[in-house]
Amino acid sequence: MEVNILLYDDFDSMDAFGAAEVFGRAPEYFHINYLSMTGNIVNSMQGVKVWTEPMEPDEIQGIVVIPGGRGARRLLFQDSESLRLLKRTAERAEICMMVSNGSAILSQTGVLFRRKIADCKTDANWKRMFMAGVSVVEGAKWISDGKFYSSSDTMTGIAMALSIVADQADYDAACRIAGQIGYEWNAEDESFYQ
Repeated sequence: MEVNILLYDDFDSMDAFGAAEVFGRAPEYFHINYLSMTGNIVNSMQGVKVWTEPMEPDEIQGIVVIPGGRGARRLLFQDSESLRLLKRTAERAEICMMVSNGSAILSQTGVLFRRKIADCKTDANWKRMFMAGVSVVEGAKWISDGKFYSSSDTMTGIAMALSIVADQADYDAACRIAGQIGYEWNAEDESFYQ
């Protein structure tokens, strides 16, 4: 299954690479692609530079991962063409995984209207501006609402990625990956809202 990680300038490295670490440890099931709106080098908040391919919505299959980061706000104010591309990408994906405030980016496309998402650490004004019509569930660590998965923060993004591995590929593989990365994951104990 393809895992398409959408990057933008000032994305949060752990939001993107936490998921990449989980999916990347199961190459027999997952292949990772790094995408951006136009391709080229993208810089994280922490200074990591990543070469990306341009996002082509008609070629998207599998999973789309949208990390959070301070650059999310800038991405939200880009032209409507960028949001249109993102909407088409989300519609074609089998699973849309949003980490932290990455859910605000996708909410601007309209695909999350009347969907439930996990409450991420943003101010009330941010939520009013970018999450109108979306049901934000207070206190939820991560949420699965149809094909849309959202997490409240980076660490629960890792737990969410492990659960996706268990659901889409193999439960034993998810347990093996959790052990390899030193993450204490118990699928039975994960507190999530569905």
